[in-house]
Amino acid sequence: MKNESVLVRYIKKKKGLLTVSGILATVSTVVQFIPFYCIYKIIELLMVGDYSASGLIHWSLVSMGSVLVGVVLLYASSMCSHVAAFDILYEIRMDILQHLSKVSMGYFTRKSSGQLMKIIDQCVEKMESFIAHQIPDIVSALIFPLIYIGLMLKIDWHLGLMSLVPLFLAVGIYAYLMGKTMKNNKVKEYHDALEAMNSNGVEYVRAMPAVKVFGLSVGNFKRFHQSIKDYRNLVMDWSNGFRSGYVLFTTLITSVVLFVMPFGAFLISQSPQDKTLSLTVMLFIILASGTTGPFMKLMYAASTFSNVNEGVKRVDEIFAEAPVIEKETASGFSGNGISFEEVSFAYTEGNSVLKKVSFDLKPNTMNALVGPSGGGKSTIAQLLLRFYDPAAGSIKIGGTDIREVTIDTLMRDVSFVFQDVTLFNDTIAANIRLGNKKASLEEVRWAAQLARCDEFIQELPNGYDTMIGEQGVFLSKGEAQRISIARALLKNSPILVLDEATAYADAENEVHIQQAISELVKGKTVLIIAHRLWTIQHVDQILVCDKGEIQAAGTHEELLVSNPLYQKLWTINEETKDWEVK
Repeated sequence: MKNESVLVRYIKKKKGLLTVSGILATVSTVVQFIPFYCIYKIIELLMVGDYSASGLIHWSLVSMGSVLVGVVLLYASSMCSHVAAFDILYEIRMDILQHLSKVSMGYFTRKSSGQLMKIIDQCVEKMESFIAHQIPDIVSALIFPLIYIGLMLKIDWHLGLMSLVPLFLAVGIYAYLMGKTMKNNKVKEYHDALEAMNSNGVEYVRAMPAVKVFGLSVGNFKRFHQSIKDYRNLVMDWSNGFRSGYVLFTTLITSVVLFVMPFGAFLISQSPQDKTLSLTVMLFIILASGTTGPFMKLMYAASTFSNVNEGVKRVDEIFAEAPVIEKETASGFSGNGISFEEVSFAYTEGNSVLKKVSFDLKPNTMNALVGPSGGGKSTIAQLLLRFYDPAAGSIKIGGTDIREVTIDTLMRDVSFVFQDVTLFNDTIAANIRLGNKKASLEEVRWAAQLARCDEFIQELPNGYDTMIGEQGVFLSKGEAQRISIARALLKNSPILVLDEATAYADAENEVHIQQAISELVKGKTVLIIAHRLWTIQHVDQILVCDKGEIQAAGTHEELLVSNPLYQKLWTINEETKDWEVK
């Protein structure tokens, strides 16, 4: 059995509201015919000549009342569909974000942030618009033609058939245009082009410092520039392909009266004394003038559905991405020692990054991972956090395979201070409290003091309640790094991973960060990824990683004697310390 699409699944959750919306839209559509009938009755009274003011007023009031009732019913229908749509919009976006938090990091190497942003924002927004607007419109637009066709054929099948000719021709032309669009995969190409433009646009904005410094323009970013041109060319080509057919469709759908009037005039010329026939022709002319709106709604809903359906497929693809498999065969770890056993890993097939890596980190020890760039250091740290799962081998904490516990349990016991810090558009206190959501303000301040950031926080406009980001302040790289260390202190996990935590710090900030790290590492098993070797020369164990393998392990003094690669790295570090502009 084929899995239901995300749109169908969420619509079912709100089927009560949407059913009420559909019923109200149906009744509203039926009521729409009453004003036409009232106009017909008024014309009949005027043509016959036997009328009174009260009769005219009666039908006028019925017409006005029916219009008012129709508007109220349509409003109620729209309110029901909008409430359902907004609930669905919220639930889909929250479920997408929840699901993305559980998938492997490898997924985010295949999907750019621009692509995901476009799906979460635009594709889901179109689903909301479709539910809120198009579902009532579709119900109304389907009911109207059925009533219209039945009524026309019942009153006079000759005039009825004549009034249907342009409508059927218009529907046929539109069906041909939509069929050509689907056959040529234009909707998919449109979404692909939009995603490419979004993705490259995000990259362009992120590179804005380089754009400013080097005086570049969008033309210098060939991928972004090309994606804009590709999008423009696609839309222009698509529009040009639709032009002639859509003009013909619009002409036919708005010219039903032009088909009815000549034929009606011909019938009247054959029986000029037949007032009933004249009234019937007048009724057809009146009704024909009201067909354009409902049929246009139906056609618009059809084209919107094809666009929304492509977006739904992309949302379905996100949900189809398998989350990281979580087991709960173990309730937790019995210690904080770490061991890698014959671990191999590749980001892409045939391109191994780690090759049978094995090492042990004893409980409550300081350990460093060093080596040339691209050697696999950061990958080892990411595997420890289960950002990815190894292709072979196992990673254990306290003797328990990390795949035997839930992600929440693993995250509870491991803290990570990233090289690139992410601060959210929230208060300072809220950003630190990510390490422990239940922490009091006193505990937050305690962590900030140990992380050497309390002093600069107190100088901010609102202290710990100061907003970070566009509506608040922006922190330096070093200050942001100390905030992230305060998070880790507040979390107080038994295992800590530091990924080149002082990489972007100036001399003053580096001192503060080193002092903060000294507080952070107490009583923990620590793995430091470092390029500045003088910062880790006193750790308990140094692992030398190169070309996806652990080349050597030992203390600083032991590796200086026994490992040529470490000797080379140390020599380079010593030279960079003494380097100066001459």
